[in-house]
Amino acid sequence: MPQQDPERRAGGPASRIRIDRLIRSSILLLLLVFLGGTFLLRKATTFSWLYITNSVLLSSLFLINAILILTLVTLLMRNLIKALVERRRGILGSRFRTKLVFSLLLLWLLPSMIIFWTALHLIQRSVDRWFNDPMDRLTDASQQIVDTYYGDAKKRGAAFAREIARRLEETGAIKPSSRASIHETLGGLLSEYHLDLVALDLGREPPYLVLDPHVPATGELQEIPINLRRGALRGEAFIWMSEYRGGMLIRCGHPVREPPGGEARAVAVVGIYVPRELARLAASVSRSNEDYRQIRAQKGLIKRVYVLVFALITLVVLFSVTWIGLYLARRITEPIQTLLQGTREISSGNLDYRVETEAGDELGILVESFNRMTAELKAGKETIEKRNVELSASNRELMERRRYSETLLNSVTVGVLSCDREGRVTTVNRAALRLLDLELDAEPVGRPLAALLPPEGRGPLEELMAEVVSGGGQSAARGLELSIGGKTCTLAASATSLRDEAGEPLGAILVLEDLTDLMRAQKIAAWREVARRLAHEIKNPLTPIQLSAERIRKKYAEEADGLDDIVEEGTASIVREVATLKNLVDEFTRFARLPAPNPVAARIQDVIAASLSLYNGVHTNVTIREVCDPDLPRVLLDPDQMKRVLVNLLDNAVEAMGGQGTVTIEARRDATGIVRLEVADDGPGIREEDRDRLFLPYFSTKKKGTGLGLAIVHRIVSDHHGRIRVEDNTPRGARFVIELPAAA
Repeated sequence: MPQQDPERRAGGPASRIRIDRLIRSSILLLLLVFLGGTFLLRKATTFSWLYITNSVLLSSLFLINAILILTLVTLLMRNLIKALVERRRGILGSRFRTKLVFSLLLLWLLPSMIIFWTALHLIQRSVDRWFNDPMDRLTDASQQIVDTYYGDAKKRGAAFAREIARRLEETGAIKPSSRASIHETLGGLLSEYHLDLVALDLGREPPYLVLDPHVPATGELQEIPINLRRGALRGEAFIWMSEYRGGMLIRCGHPVREPPGGEARAVAVVGIYVPRELARLAASVSRSNEDYRQIRAQKGLIKRVYVLVFALITLVVLFSVTWIGLYLARRITEPIQTLLQGTREISSGNLDYRVETEAGDELGILVESFNRMTAELKAGKETIEKRNVELSASNRELMERRRYSETLLNSVTVGVLSCDREGRVTTVNRAALRLLDLELDAEPVGRPLAALLPPEGRGPLEELMAEVVSGGGQSAARGLELSIGGKTCTLAASATSLRDEAGEPLGAILVLEDLTDLMRAQKIAAWREVARRLAHEIKNPLTPIQLSAERIRKKYAEEADGLDDIVEEGTASIVREVATLKNLVDEFTRFARLPAPNPVAARIQDVIAASLSLYNGVHTNVTIREVCDPDLPRVLLDPDQMKRVLVNLLDNAVEAMGGQGTVTIEARRDATGIVRLEVADDGPGIREEDRDRLFLPYFSTKKKGTGLGLAIVHRIVSDHHGRIRVEDNTPRGARFVIELPAAA
């Protein structure tokens, strides 16, 4: 498609000036043609032809109309052919322009032709009505009346002149002897024949003249032409009409002979005066008849002029319709062309392109919207490019973090495995593959978790994962013994729930830690500590036994006095220390044979109440305060064993406070769903260096005791899949914290 002139495309000032000039010229031409046609039509309907009185004017009008018609036909055909050619070339907007122009032409053609043929018929009838037979007869009759009137007056005047000439010949009035009474004679003849003027022209002197008193006497009476007077003196009669005082004076002359039948010596003149009104009417009738005869001779030309005038009006209307159609189409298509150019520029990536147009209608709004859209596209593109750069940087950073995380996961010895809500594996590291006895090149991602777990650990691990995914818990932990690679391994499995911002579960992460070597080392260390403690505890009663036996043997060998008392005292000491040894062995046996828990879904408040009931009225200087949340969930526990835990902790707290102070038992549920049980006192507290060994067997910070109480507490809590720890209380004392999973 050819590119348009930018000024034209943008609707610039030069194009606007040309359009305004063309509009003004077209409006002026239409106005002139309309006024001219209306003027001629009004004159035609009033049967007036005075405005078209000669063939030169009619021929000029005919020629001008013909030239204008040819010009309009040429312009009209040029516009139509141009529209068709542009349509064939496929120029943008040509189809719309062609449709609009031809639609307007068809819309206006029928009314215009109807008006044209109606006006043509009206003109034909009007012109025919001007020159019809009754009109011809009327004009002929009126002219005949005028001619008859003047002819009759001339005949009467000629007869009177002839009669007066005869009377003057008979009476000899022209003789010199009789001229003294000639005025009297003429006056008598004037009265006798009822004439308006009687005169006698002797040829050499001024004529003798007598006027009727009723005839206006003011003004100069025009003399009879000399040729008529000479002709009359030669014996020729004459009739001559001249204007007089606005009217017409008909003078008839006849020669007077002296003697009778002889040579003409004078001329007898009589006059008949036609009044002003009658003369004007007769002149008007004559002029109208003359005009009518001239116009009638141009009847065909008049029709053709009117036909051309109305044809010109029709063509002007059609041309105006065509031009308006082209103008409207151009006003519509030019913004569309600029929009198309804008879309091409934008599609090529030029988002700085702006469509410039002066359209103030809906198309102008469309152009403004297009420019606004282009600006938004540019801003959006810049934002997208900026976001792409940021996203690329973020992706690189994420990839680096992911590689780092994968490297980190594959480097740690702890197995890490995650799954979604449906139990499909999403992440797994090498340590997890090794702990689950899987090939390192296996592809576990996307497979069900159950397919990766060994048979003996499948059930507990699935329960552990289900507990945090669908059971509502935040985290859970459990110890397992699995056969991996032909040897039994001890694993610590901990699961943590993965949730989105709304708190909906996404899955869980499972951490597996091989505690086999650690447990073995801890067991060896523990048994070493137990052996040391046990040896220490056994050694303490053995010393008194040894001393008592040596004393008895010495006294017995010396046969000293009071042997019986020494034997009795020594044997009593030996028996007492042996009882201590027996008690120590019994405590160790109970610790080693601690029964397995029998968990039920119980209320922790009931266990606390049962434990506190044992202290009612026992320690009067000790205050035991209970703080429990009202909406605590049930916990899977063995009530008797958990009661033993609380009693042991309460006894230790009372003993640590020296029998006076405040003990607080608090039970609540944290945000992760774990039930937390706390026993706090305001005693001296526990030293930092003793906390790591506090739950080992035979470790005690008290002067008395076997050191198995807290070890039994730790064993019971672990059997309930819980955890116990000690921390400082505020402002003083120690706080034992027990965390137990809530029942599903």
